[in-house]
Formats: sequence, C-alpha cells, structure tokens
Amino acid sequence: MAAPLAWETVLRAGVSHSLARRGCRRGWSVANHRGLVRLNITAHAGGGRRRQLLLPIPWDGNHVDEVRDAVVALHSSFQDGVDLDEALVQLFPEEQPQASASTELSKQFAVDAGPGLSWSALVELYRDHKLCSGEVKTATWERMYRPRMNLLLDLLATDTSGGPKEADALLRLTAKQWAERPGCRTRQLQVQYTAALLRWLVQQGCLGQVWDPPQDLGPFIGRSRKQRTVTTPMVAEHIQAMVRAIPDARWRLCFQLIAAYGLRPEEIQHLELRQGRLWCLYEKVAARGKTKPRPLRLLPCDQWAAAWNLEETYASDLLPPMRPGHGAQDISQYLRRRSLWMELKRDYEAQGEKLVLYSCRHAYAHRAHVICDLPPKVVAAAMGHSVQTHLAAYSRWCGDDVVDDAFAKAERRLSQGSDA
Repeated sequence: MAAPLAWETVLRAGVSHSLARRGCRRGWSVANHRGLVRLNITAHAGGGRRRQLLLPIPWDGNHVDEVRDAVVALHSSFQDGVDLDEALVQLFPEEQPQASASTELSKQFAVDAGPGLSWSALVELYRDHKLCSGEVKTATWERMYRPRMNLLLDLLATDTSGGPKEADALLRLTAKQWAERPGCRTRQLQVQYTAALLRWLVQQGCLGQVWDPPQDLGPFIGRSRKQRTVTTPMVAEHIQAMVRAIPDARWRLCFQLIAAYGLRPEEIQHLELRQGRLWCLYEKVAARGKTKPRPLRLLPCDQWAAAWNLEETYASDLLPPMRPGHGAQDISQYLRRRSLWMELKRDYEAQGEKLVLYSCRHAYAHRAHVICDLPPKVVAAAMGHSVQTHLAAYSRWCGDDVVDDAFAKAERRLSQGSDA
C-alpha cells in the first residue's frame, strides 16, 4: 500500500484535531473515493449507525481547509440533531444532493446489476471499513486479508461458468481449489474470509440476501482425512537446554524472554522497562477487542527463569535485528538452524505432538494452571488476551492426568481445612 502524501497526512491530522476540540476524539475520518472526499463515521460515533458520506470536494491538496471546515460543520449539525443527508444538502445547496457512499455502492453493485457487478470495488469497500473502523491494522490487512481477497478476485475473473449467483455457489467455487485437501488450514481460512466479506456486504445492503453465507461453513471447509497434530507445550527442561545451546547472546535473550513470560513472538519488539519492571506495549487487534499494555510476570514455579535476571539485564539494543511484524518468522528461522531445536521437533513428532515457537507460550499457560494452580482469569490477564480466547486455546491440554491432579489438590486443601 502506497504511503500517504504529505498533504493527506496534514488533512487527516487537521480534521482530527478540529473535531477533538469539539469533543469528538474518534470515529470521524476522511478518505479518497474516486477523486472525491468520503467522510467515514463509525457506528459508535454515528449514533449506532455506520455512515459514509460523499462530499462534493476534490481529494487534492488545494482543498485541505475546505474539507476540514465541511467536516466540522457536518459534525456540528449532527450534534444539533440534524440528519446528515439533510445537513449535507444544507452545506452544499448548489451541488447535486449526494447519497451516502454505502447507498451509492449498494445501487451500483446490487445483485440485479448483472454483468456490472464489480467485485474488486466491493473488496476495496470492505478494506476501507476494516481499516477505518480499527478492526484491523494496515499490516494485518496486507498480510492476512489481501492475499485471500486477491485469490477470490482471481477465481471470479477466471471462472468460465458465468460467475456464481449466490453465496453457496461462490463458497463452493472457493473450496474447489482444494478439492483434494478437505479440512486443510488454507482452505479453511479462504472460505472463512470469503464468508466474512459476503456477510458484511449483505449487512451494508451492497448485496442481496442470496449472498448471505450460512453460519455453518463446515460443508465448504471439509473434514481432514488426517489426524491433526496438536501444538504442544514445551517441557521446562527442554527450554533450559535450548537456552544453553543458543550461541548468540542476542537470540538467546530473545528466546529467554519468550519462554519466561509466555510472550507472543511479535511482542519481543514491544517491550519497555518501567521503574525496573518489564512491560509489554504490544496492541493486538482481534474480534474481541484490542489488548492493553501489561506488566510481565514470572511464574512462581519458574526458579530457572528467575535466575536469568531478565529485568535487571534487559535492554532493547541487546536484542537481535528483526523485521517489524515478522518477529515470529525471524525467530523461527533462527531456531531452525539450531541442531538441538530440530532434534527436539523430531522427538515431539515421534510422540504425535508438534513443537513450534508458540510452544513456549503454551508452556507458560500450562505451568500456570497445572503447577501454580492459577485460575484462567488471572492467567489470561497475565498473557494479554481474553478469558474466552484463553479457554479456547488452552483447554485442549486438560487431559485426564490434569483433571486427576486438580481433584487431588482440592482434596488435600479440604482435608487441611477440616483438620484446622
């Protein structure tokens, strides 16, 4: 994605600053829509309804002040209870009344438009929504969404059957690319991202109800014929062995931080010392919200991690160079060059398990529950995600041995309480 021009940055900053002075700190923003200014208003800032208005002002550097003043005037009218479409007509009485962007696109790309249906334009509208609403970051869109949206557009462009006419047909066309790999992760993600696009377009009125995908995507994803290998927590002894086997002090520190604090690999690049305590400032945007900065905590059972004195010796310039947004790939690539790491991977696979970099984070959660007996709500907060996410990700390792151990501990606590 091209970097914004200098005047575009000045325009957006000016609009944001002017609105903030009037009590609107977020939710109103401007963007380019085919050479004109488009005003985006989130549902939270628009009284429960998401809006997009096309302003009859060219998107160029000669109209920065005009755009700012128009947005401020529209916001003032909105605060006074005036309908935004009416306020737009009042503000530009000499111009042809403009429909909202969502209404215009709904008409332009409606299902009965036949051959005129422009999927590339619909994808761009979806992209604008994702970025403007803050649901995803630009880097996330480029890494996760764009490849799957491009594949969808390629499928539609090369389809010789005249194109799908409803959601099921499009999802079947998508799944057909992996007909020999039912249930594979690539097929699952492509189907899910395609369904999410369709669902949003139907909600916005850009597509008719025939394009609303079913809630159950299982028939399109398929069921894998192979038994899925579950990523497993890394044993503490293996963590310590890996630390001893890493010759480069920079990468050794990186691995120690991940293992000791149960960090996401990407969080390594977002650490800061505050009054002698390590904090993680990484903000992960997900469906359940955005993560908050959190202090990092060693588990009481990890004396081996405490002996590393990470807080006393940490400095960001002691870490290895990594690409922003690609911490997991860079660290994993380094580990794959270590003979002990590859040997451990083979040992885990021989037991039907899977060792990956995230196994260090899984191990933190496992020790927190099994050894330290910490409740899920506490561990989830320490790891920087919601309780729902925590339970969904880590309940898979709650086997019979873990359940038996928990019952035994409860029995001992109750016995000690009755003796007292």
